[in-house]
Amino acid sequence: MGRVIVLGEVLLVGLRFVFVLLIYIFVWHVLRLMYLELGLAPAQSSRKRPVLVVLDAKNGGAKRGESYPLGENISIGRDNHNDIIINDSHVSARHAVITRQGREWKILDLDSTNGTYVNGLRLTGPHSLRPGDKISIGGVTFKVGWEDASRSPFPYRTGAAR
Repeated sequence: MGRVIVLGEVLLVGLRFVFVLLIYIFVWHVLRLMYLELGLAPAQSSRKRPVLVVLDAKNGGAKRGESYPLGENISIGRDNHNDIIINDSHVSARHAVITRQGREWKILDLDSTNGTYVNGLRLTGPHSLRPGDKISIGGVTFKVGWEDASRSPFPYRTGAAR
């Protein structure tokens, strides 16, 4: 009978410990959410946004240093209906597209005649973009980077303007 009482007391102490631990975890999550909601945490997505920066433009009308913010769906090509227009005979009318999938951007060549290159390799399918990647389309080379969104009059571009 004595063992049952001791085992019961140990079990009760263990349950109290677990209950207190759950309360601390709950309070930690609530404080963390408040911290994030008040904007005290450095959130990269709120201040920085991915951009394509023109590194080199042999032809096509693009200017070195020009940047293009990435949105949900960015089309690149020679046609005037694209978001990024490159007037180059080596660029197809609808050459490539960059799409956002969650927190990641992917580039896809749209069966262009002369291809799309990332870091010197011709694309054969969708390719995930990382900061520092170099994209070559025709005579224009872009670099994937991050830009301070507060510098722009339009800091939040959720989709491509058409």
